[in-house]
Amino acid sequence: MRWLLDRLVRPLGLRVIKKHHADVIYRHHYAGGYAEYRATQIKYNKQKLSHVWADKTTLSRIVDDLRAHGLGETGICHGARNGFEVTWLREQLGGDIIGTDISETATEFPHLYVWDFHDANPDWFGQFDFVYTNSLDQAMDPARALNAWANQITPRGRIYIEHTMAHSATSAGAMDPFGAHPMAMPYLFFIWGKDNFSLVDILEIEAKDNKYLKAWIFVLTRVGKLPTAPPEILSG
Repeated sequence: MRWLLDRLVRPLGLRVIKKHHADVIYRHHYAGGYAEYRATQIKYNKQKLSHVWADKTTLSRIVDDLRAHGLGETGICHGARNGFEVTWLREQLGGDIIGTDISETATEFPHLYVWDFHDANPDWFGQFDFVYTNSLDQAMDPARALNAWANQITPRGRIYIEHTMAHSATSAGAMDPFGAHPMAMPYLFFIWGKDNFSLVDILEIEAKDNKYLKAWIFVLTRVGKLPTAPPEILSG
């Protein structure tokens, strides 16, 4: 029905879209709570296991920024799926870089670990020069995830959040539960960061080499002290 209505109004310069696609910020609600979220993420991970979102153009910009700040010996990539970015960054930086994914399929790839990126891991506190992700849109609770990542970097460390229009509300839903227009992200970082992290730079990529999309890389640094004890994990 929607496609038919859409065809009828197109001559008027209009489109029929889902209500939340018009939102600047969207958070998907899972009726089944965390269990449904986890099952959904694992399901789509397996369906898209061979798909790669990260690209060399964007990652090269991050490598340049890391080198400019004397960083890159250690790093962690969250939501890494098949580990493309982990492998590529290890080759370019020569550092000890690992990745995580919520699905057990992470064990099929080198240097990847099964982990829900919302959860704190005391073994990772203050351990990494950088965090990279293009998967913040897959967070059930993006603020919680970001605060967990802020606690994983060294005092000089940097967090790189890759964001495109494909990470906005127009693409959000059960598979990608968080969506926000790129122009709303600095506001969200300010609200969510509080005394733990802050936005310090925005790197722009005119076109990713595999998706033909403009990308914004939001760079965050930690401003708070490391916690003395991890917060309660989301899955608990």
